[in-house]
Amino acid sequence: MELAEQKQTLRKAVRARARAIDPDYQKSASEAICRNLMAHPDYQSAKVVLAFVGTKLEVNTDTLLRGVWADGKMLCVPRCKEGHRMDLCVIRSYDDLSPGAYGILEPKADCPLVTAQDIGFAVIPCVSFDRKGGRLGQGGGYYDRFLDDLGCHSFLVCREQLVVDHVPCEAHDRKCTYLVTENGVFLPEV
Repeated sequence: MELAEQKQTLRKAVRARARAIDPDYQKSASEAICRNLMAHPDYQSAKVVLAFVGTKLEVNTDTLLRGVWADGKMLCVPRCKEGHRMDLCVIRSYDDLSPGAYGILEPKADCPLVTAQDIGFAVIPCVSFDRKGGRLGQGGGYYDRFLDDLGCHSFLVCREQLVVDHVPCEAHDRKCTYLVTENGVFLPEV
């Protein structure tokens, strides 16, 4: 089986596990992940934070988004565009969001843009990851392309119950600096 097929099979299996997760665990794990992110020194010193608005199967980032606003930091959220690229858009409240590509809440067209180099703290979503930092994304390559341009550390978030033993990685797959679960912030294992 080719790597792309292996990744697709793994995505299906992890998504099935995600749909079966206890809602109380999902909520408590998401809140703990957000607290772990906001306690990190990189977050404390950052002026511009990139995050995402989690879907039903992803980490719920509401605690983080509200924390960024409360801390007086600039919050950016990606908006998908052609060529599997993303615009990084400043949002000041949930009112700046509307359903976009794939039905995911994303910034409206009139939100101001920043560049990857403007970001001081980047939170990256995934379907799953392994302890070595292998990232299983949704399959579009949006974040792999973005990570090449990022000038700060990146924080990959996932609930412990969805972490896997091994993510098959291709040459274009990019790793993040840190792995974050409800249990803490970790460097990938060597």
